[in-house]
This record gives sequence, structure tokens and C-alpha cells, in this order.
Amino acid sequence: MREKTPSSMLKWISRTYDLSPSALAFMFQRNRRTIDSWLREGRISAKNGTKIRSSFSYLNNMRDPLNCRGSAIDMY
Repeated sequence: MREKTPSSMLKWISRTYDLSPSALAFMFQRNRRTIDSWLREGRISAKNGTKIRSSFSYLNNMRDPLNCRGSAIDMY
């Protein structure tokens, strides 16, 4: 099974939870122009891609396959 791209995960989060680019910017602590660029161009750095993947995994109630230590929620 092929992993989704950070861009497709971000679009899924936006559609599923009806989040505007401004809300996504708040969620990922970036500005709206950055989120617009991510949604339009799909060029996302590895660091930001990790944040998106982690959020996507958490919102789908599944373990992040690339984070061997588990998610932050598993630490409690």
C-alpha cells in the first residue's frame, strides 16, 4: 500500500473537518499564504510533512507508520 502525500493528507483534513486555510494555518502554526501554497502547489518540506502526517494519523485514530516512537498521545 502506498502512503498518501502530505498534500493529499492536508486536503483530507481540510475537507473532513471543514477547515478553512486560516484554520489550517492556526492548526499548523503557519501563515495563511503558506497553507495556500501547500494546497495549490503541494510543495511541503519534510519537517512540515511530518507534522501533517502526524495530525492525519491522529485524526484517523491510527499509529503513524513512520514514527517508531508512537504519537504524543501514547506517552500518557
